[in-house]
Amino acid sequence: MTESQNIEQLLFVAFGIVAAGGALFAVATRSLLRSIIALGAFLTAVAGEFYLLAADFLAVVQIFVYVGGIVVLMLFALMLSASGVRHPMAAIDRPALGAALSYVIGAGVLWGSLTTDLPSVGAGTDDAVDALGRALLGSQLWSFELIGVILLASVITALVIVRRERR
Repeated sequence: MTESQNIEQLLFVAFGIVAAGGALFAVATRSLLRSIIALGAFLTAVAGEFYLLAADFLAVVQIFVYVGGIVVLMLFALMLSASGVRHPMAAIDRPALGAALSYVIGAGVLWGSLTTDLPSVGAGTDDAVDALGRALLGSQLWSFELIGVILLASVITALVIVRRERR
């Protein structure tokens, strides 16, 4: 193995540790703000994993959509809500059930990944990403822009509704 491959493997493991730690912290903390920040760390680490697996497009989409969109939207909703503490009903009442369900899902994912013939890293072509980019910025540009306007209108509507409820 070359030094470059060793560094990539080390980074892959580091991103995995950050992702696992962020996910665990996001569900274990009682503070909603800390949970959202941990979710952002998790999603950013997953984007790093995508980048190391030569899925540059997925890494960029992960950053833009999830970290830049979902996490920011959750922070925005937190700022508009009354408190930053989780609702009492959201407390973990059955940790054994949650752990068992997590292990079953994890075992299913592990079994699926071991029994499926996956393509090698970098085996995909850039033709699919090129075609998607051309479609979004070519023939489907108006649809793409319309979705952005609809999302903006929904955020403004949510602000108006929250403002009316506070009065």
